[in-house]
Parts: sequence; C-alpha cells; structure tokens
Amino acid sequence: MAPPPGRVPRGPARRRARRERGQRTGAVPCGRAETMRALSWLTVLAAMLTTPGYARAEAVQLQHDGRTLNADLTLPAGGDISGGLVVLVHGTLMHGRMEIMAALQKGLAERGVGSLAITLSLGLNDRRGPYDCATPHRHMLDDTAREIGAWTQWAKERGAARVDLAGHSRGGAQVAYALANHTVSGVRRVVLIAPAVSEPGEVATGYEKTYGIPLAALLAGAITRSAAPDTLLRPIGFLTCRDAAVAPRTFLDNYTGLSRHDTPTLLARIGDPTLVVIAGNDEVVRGLDRRLPPASDRLRIVTVDGADHQFLDLYGEDLAEAVATFIKE
Repeated sequence: MAPPPGRVPRGPARRRARRERGQRTGAVPCGRAETMRALSWLTVLAAMLTTPGYARAEAVQLQHDGRTLNADLTLPAGGDISGGLVVLVHGTLMHGRMEIMAALQKGLAERGVGSLAITLSLGLNDRRGPYDCATPHRHMLDDTAREIGAWTQWAKERGAARVDLAGHSRGGAQVAYALANHTVSGVRRVVLIAPAVSEPGEVATGYEKTYGIPLAALLAGAITRSAAPDTLLRPIGFLTCRDAAVAPRTFLDNYTGLSRHDTPTLLARIGDPTLVVIAGNDEVVRGLDRRLPPASDRLRIVTVDGADHQFLDLYGEDLAEAVATFIKE
C-alpha cells in the first residue's frame, strides 16, 4: 500500500527503496544505527572526497559587521556554484558542521544539489564548533537574520543561478523570521526542518520545569538591568545552557516577543514556496503538525515517520530526499 500524501514511509519498504536508489545513483548504502550515530563531520567529508559521485567540500569565510563568519560549501560531482545553492542554518547554539548539517550536505550532494552550511557567529568572531556555555551571550535575533542575509547575498555574488534557504530547529524559525521581516529576499524556495515553535505559556512552563525558577521573575529583573549595556545576568538558565552569563537584552530578546521565534506565526508572512518537514517522533518540537496551516500551493508539509528531531540514521536520507525533491521542482 502506498503511503498517504505528505508522509515518508518507514520500515522494510523504505529500506528496500533506499537500497534500490543507492544502486541506481552509486550512493553508499547506510550502515547500522550505531555507525550513523558515530558519524562526524570529518567522516562525512572523507566520504565526499573519496566516494564516486561526490565533489569537493571546502571551508569558506565572509567578513560581516566586523566579524569573520564561517561556512562549509559542498557541491555535487561535476557541479559548481552556478548550479545553485541551498543555504543551511543550524539549530540552537550549534554550528554548520553538526551531524545533521553534515549528513544533509552529503545527501544533497548525492542527489545533485549544492549547499552551504553556515555557522552563525552568535556575536563571536571566527566562531567554530558548538557555542561554549561559559562564554557570555550577547547575540540578538536581528543580527542572526542579517548574517543569513549576508550569506545568501554571498551565494548570489558568486554566481549562484538560484539560492534556496533551509533551517533546522531554531535555525528554521530564524530563517522564517529573516524572510518574514524581509531581511532576506530573492530566495527561490524555503525549507523548514522540524522548525521551532514558541508559545508563551509553554515556554514559561518549560523554563520553570528545566531550571526551577519562574521565568516571569527573571524577565522583570532583566528589564530592570537592561539599561546597563555591560551588565550580565549570571548564573542563569538560557536556552540549552544551565549556568550561563547573559546580557539582559539578549535574555529579553529570546524570551519575550515570542511570535518572532514561532514558526507557525511567521509562516503567514512568508510568500516564497515553502516546505515544512516534520519529524514524526520529534522529542523537541512537539505539536508542530497541529499548529501549521493547511497545505497549499505555497506551503507543502511532509512528515518523516519515526524520525527524531535530529533525523538520525536512515531518517537523514529521507530528509535529504524530501529536500532535494522540493528544491529541484
């Protein structure tokens, strides 16, 4: 029986289809789950450089707002930037070489799609790797949106015939924000992968459950101290950091005005053709399917059954297939 529209099947049928596609394209079949979980960016890079069907992967940099920004460019075999690029934006406090980004770049290259996985500076110069929770947080959403815009412009200036934009988790919401506020323009298609949602009641409840302190009291303190630019709130729970040092305005930027971080709200203001990919077993972004508007000519929704938030193991191939199919239309 065929899967219903908008769903990626799971189980033996999917694995058979994967093997058949690998035989047709020369792709390397996925290994066991534990092997995929051990995947690092370096092993992905090595596969790209040594496996027929993959082209080079290279690090690139951009000077923006007094900082050096980093990204990783991957092109399919025989391709160049002129064939188009998908700019990929990572999730909370992570980086362009995290596992899901590296695996997605590999999967897209296998399917003939070039990509640029960026690392957001989050206020730091030449940032690489995960954000260290011991480093003071001074980053702002609008700065992130401008960096996304700078990278899309970089791709255009280097001759990309088309520029598409994709983001995972918090990066998905940030992509949606940048587009909704016209900080980024001129992209052809948009992909939001398990994008973040931010409902005020749930954010407050989740914060207190995680950190044991009511969020409202901390917001009141941040407002009081926000006039002093060099002040830091410390130690304080922030995003995925338990004992962080955070500028008051950064704390307020992340925990107030939550519609700016809420993908379903932002979608109403995006006019570009958009694909939302839902992880069927998402343990981080819950209830996304219930809050999205109905699918339409502008909005396509695909659920990858069984996938966790990071699309680990075989689900990473399902993700790459869904993204590449949409981008190639």
